Amino acid sequence: MIDGLPSDVAAPGKALLAGYFVAVPERLTVAGLPRTERLTSASDCLINRFPDDGRWFGTEQEALSACLPLHLPLEACLYALLVPCEHVGGFAADIRAAGTDEPVLLAHLDGQGAGEAARQVAEGGHKLGWEVLGYDCGLLHTWLCNDLYEEGRLHLGVDTDERGLLPDRQTALRVAAWANTREDTKPVTWFPGALIEWDIPVESRLGPATTEIPVPPVRQPR
Repeated sequence: MIDGLPSDVAAPGKALLAGYFVAVPERLTVAGLPRTERLTSASDCLINRFPDDGRWFGTEQEALSACLPLHLPLEACLYALLVPCEHVGGFAADIRAAGTDEPVLLAHLDGQGAGEAARQVAEGGHKLGWEVLGYDCGLLHTWLCNDLYEEGRLHLGVDTDERGLLPDRQTALRVAAWANTREDTKPVTWFPGALIEWDIPVESRLGPATTEIPVPPVRQPR
């Protein structure tokens, strides 16, 4: 087991790192969706990603460096998405079918440097939970934005936590399998993914507020 990874995706041979991203959790009060003050997702639909929606990074250092010139909210955090190996093929196939440029995602999903990527994720990150995602036309969608949340609660008896995430891999597998049987969602291959979060601050031009009282400059005699 790799320390710091979810126990059910702990071995590099059982899960791959899709990539790193920087995002700000969102307050969500929309009818039909979980009500939360800190919605967290790898999807491009419901939260703000930086520096651009859909932007993925190969390492945490690349993600943090890209944010340095920006003006980011203080709530911005560094995240990573892990995908169980048995679901990587469908994810990668949908990327290729879309014909979009995803060098970071495809490099990781094709297994290049997978072991090293898993070790990097183990350093300092902690699991948040699971979600169900699908790739379509350059965007990573979540099951939450496909009108599946209320029906999932009703038919599967599942619910999300204060982050809008599912509690474990088995629950995410059930939701993904159920979503893939439906014909009223985005034309994607739904798959489970685990989110990892870091507590390290994302430095940018918008730094933390200061409580120090400014000292007036000393006037020099003429």
